[in-house]
Amino acid sequence: NYTEKDGLGCSQFYWNAIEYGHNGDLYLGSVDGLSVIKDGIKVSSVANIPMAFTHIRVSDKEMQPNGEMLRLHERDKSLYLEFAALDYNSPEFSAYSYRLKGFDEKWIRVSANRRTAAYTNLGSGTYHFELRYAPDGKNWQDHTEQLTIEVIPYFYKTTWFILLILVLVIFIAYQIWNWRIKTLKAQQELLHKKVEERTQVLQEQKKLLTTQTNELFRQNELLKQQNEKITKQKAQILKMSKKVQELTVDKLSFFTNITHEFRTPLTLIIGPIERALKLSYNPQVIEQLNFVERNSKYLLSLVNQLMDFRKVESGKLEINKTKSDLLKFIDQIAAPFSVFAGDRNITIRRFYRLDPPEILFDQDAMQKVITNLLSNAIKFTPDGGTVSLYVASLVDKESGKERLYISIKDTGTGIAEDDMTKIFNRFYQSRKGTAVNSPCGSNNENKNAAPRSFPIYGQSGTGIGLYLSKRIVQMHGGTIKASNNRKVGASFCISLPLSREEGAGMENVNIQHPLILPDSPDFVPSHFFPNRLTVLVVEDNKDMRGYIRSILSEQYNILEAENGAEALTILSTCNVDFIVSDLMMPVMDGIELSRKVKENFSISHIPFLMLTAKTSLESRIESYRTGVDEYLLKPFNEELLLTRMVNILENRKRYQRQFALKMDVDALNIEEESSDKKFLNKALEVIKANYMNPDYEATDFIEAMGVSKSLLNKKIQSLTGQSIGQFIRNYRLNIARELIEKNKVTRNMNISEIAYEVGFNDPKYFTRCFTKRYNTPPSSLLEE
Repeated sequence: NYTEKDGLGCSQFYWNAIEYGHNGDLYLGSVDGLSVIKDGIKVSSVANIPMAFTHIRVSDKEMQPNGEMLRLHERDKSLYLEFAALDYNSPEFSAYSYRLKGFDEKWIRVSANRRTAAYTNLGSGTYHFELRYAPDGKNWQDHTEQLTIEVIPYFYKTTWFILLILVLVIFIAYQIWNWRIKTLKAQQELLHKKVEERTQVLQEQKKLLTTQTNELFRQNELLKQQNEKITKQKAQILKMSKKVQELTVDKLSFFTNITHEFRTPLTLIIGPIERALKLSYNPQVIEQLNFVERNSKYLLSLVNQLMDFRKVESGKLEINKTKSDLLKFIDQIAAPFSVFAGDRNITIRRFYRLDPPEILFDQDAMQKVITNLLSNAIKFTPDGGTVSLYVASLVDKESGKERLYISIKDTGTGIAEDDMTKIFNRFYQSRKGTAVNSPCGSNNENKNAAPRSFPIYGQSGTGIGLYLSKRIVQMHGGTIKASNNRKVGASFCISLPLSREEGAGMENVNIQHPLILPDSPDFVPSHFFPNRLTVLVVEDNKDMRGYIRSILSEQYNILEAENGAEALTILSTCNVDFIVSDLMMPVMDGIELSRKVKENFSISHIPFLMLTAKTSLESRIESYRTGVDEYLLKPFNEELLLTRMVNILENRKRYQRQFALKMDVDALNIEEESSDKKFLNKALEVIKANYMNPDYEATDFIEAMGVSKSLLNKKIQSLTGQSIGQFIRNYRLNIARELIEKNKVTRNMNISEIAYEVGFNDPKYFTRCFTKRYNTPPSSLLEE
C-alpha cells in the first residue's frame, strides 16, 4: 500500500495498465504518466524484516557503533538511539519495543512514528540494548536487534585505581608501624638507662634514709613517750570535764526541779488565802491576809524569774509578738506600783508620745522588763521622790527606721561608777547600796523602806533581774543602757525596733473533749453521792491533793492517787468520770499516765486535765499530743479549775446532742486516729448493715461488736450519751427522717411503708418514737 508520500506521481491508475518486466521491474499506468517500481515487490516473511540504528547521539554528538559495540564515558550524561525497520509495507499498524538490560528489564512499546529511545546518567558498566519489531503491531518477530553499550567509569572508580590505593595504604601503614616499633625500642633503651641511673641514685638515698630513719626512730620513741604522757593528761582533763558537765547538768536539773517544787507550796499558800479573803469579814484579818497575799505573790514572781532565767540559759525562751496597745499595757503594769509608791509619797509620772499606740511586742516578756525596771526605780527612790516613765517613737538618723524608746528615771542615789558596767551581769549584786538588779539586785535595804506597804521594796535580790531584762530586750532586737542623771538618780533606757505590721497569730491547739462515764456499781464508797460525777485526783503532794479535794468535793465525788501507777489501779477497779493529774510525779508522771489512759480502750474516753508548774511550751505540746484535754499552770485559780472542768463536760454533752441529730461521728469532735472514733465507725457500719431487719436487737449488736455487754454499754453511753437500744433506734429514726424528706417530692411511700423500711414492725410504735425524738409526728413532717 503505497501513496504519493512514497514517491508515486499519482494515486489514480488505469485498469489493466500494469506490466511485470523480465528484469523484475513493475510498470503501472496512471492518469499522470507511467510509474516504475524497481526490482518489483519481494514478498518476505515477518521474521526476515531487518532493523537498523539510524542515529546515535551521545551528549549531542553523533556516534557510530563499532560493529555491535558502542562505547561511551560516565561523564556523558545522555544517550539517544533512533532506529527503523527495513519494511516496505505501510508502517501505519507496525510497532517497536525495546529494553536496556542491566538498566531496565521491562520492554518498552512505542509506535512506528516514535522510533527513538533516550537514557540519562547511566552508571559505569556494560548494558545490552535489545530491539524487536511487529509489522502488524501484534506479532513480534523472533529476530531482535542488539547493541552492546559499554560505559567507561571515572579513573578513581576503576579496579586498578582501587588496588593501587589499597597497596599505597598498606605501604603507609607498614611504614608507620615500622617507625613506631623503632621509636618504642629507642624509648625503651632510654628508659632502661634512666632506670639504671635512678636506681643508683635511690640506692644512695636509701643509705642516707637508713641513717635518717634510725635517727627518726630514736626521736619517735621520745615523742611516743611524750604522747603517752599527753594522752594520759588529756584523758584526765576529759574525765574532769565530764564530771564538771555532769555536775552542771545536775545543778541545772536541781535548779529546775526545786523551782517547780516552789510553785506547789505557793499554790497551797495563795489559793487558801484567796478563799479566806472571800470568806472573812474581819478587817484586821483581811489586812493581814492582804499582806500575806502580796508577799506570796512577790515570792511567786521571784520563782517565775528563776524559771525564766533557766529558759534563757537553756535557749528555750521564745519571743511571740502580737499586736496590742502598748500604752494601755504599760498603764496596767504601772497601776499597782502607783498604789505602793503612794504609800511612800513617791510620784510616778508618765510621758507618752506614741501614735498610734498599737505595735507588735511580746506582752509576757515586756511585762517582766517593765516590772523589773519600775520596781528597781521605786525601791531605791527615797520617800517623796519621783519616778518618771517615758515612752516615745523616734526615727533613727542612721537607718531612717522608726524605733521605740522606753526610759525609766528615778531620783534615787544613782549607780556607782564601779557597778555601771556590771549591773547587767547575771548574779551580780552591788555591795554599795546602789540601785542594781532590783527586785533581784542589792542586798542592802533602804533605811526609809516600809515593807508592810510595798512588798517589793526592801527585799533582798538574786542578781538576775537586770540580766534577764537585758536578754529579753536583746531577743526583741533592741538594746538597754543605764546611766546616772546629771543631778540625782539613775535612768534605764530601752531602744527597740518598732513594727506595726500584723504578725503571725498564735497556733491553735485542738483540744478533744471526752464524754462522761456512767457510775459503776463496782466501787461506790459510803461517802459518795450517787448522782454526782467521780473525779480522780492524781498528785504526789498530800497537801495539794487536800487543797484540790476541798475545791471539787462540793460538786464531785473524789478519788485520790499519789502517782500514775496507783491511778491506773484505781481506774481498773472504779468508774471514773474525770481525771485531774499533776505532771511531775514519782513512779509514773502525768504524761505517761495520759498516754496509758488513751491507749486503754475501756478508759480512753475519760477527760484528762493536767496541773503543772512547768511553763515550757514543749511540756504543753507533749501533753496535748498524749491526749490531755486541758493544761493549767500552778498556782491556779479555783474558779478557773471548776470552770474548765464544767466546760469540758458541757462541750461533750453539746457534741452528743449534735451526734444524736446527725448520727455522724465527726460531730463528736473525736481525734481522727483514736480508738474511740474507730469503735464508733464500726458500730455505725454494723447498724447500717442491719437496720432494715426488724428482728435485729441489742444482743445481735453486742455479738457483732465482739465486746462484753457491760463494756459496750459503757462505751456507747460515754461517747454518745445513749444506751445500746437508743443507739440502734435513733439510727433507724434518722434514716426514717431522711426517707420522709425525700418522699415529700416523690410521694411514693406512706408512713407505714417507711416504718417497715427502717425495721419497725408496728407503725404506731414507730410514730410514737418518731414524735418523741423530733417533737413532731411523721405525718406532719411529710405534709409540710
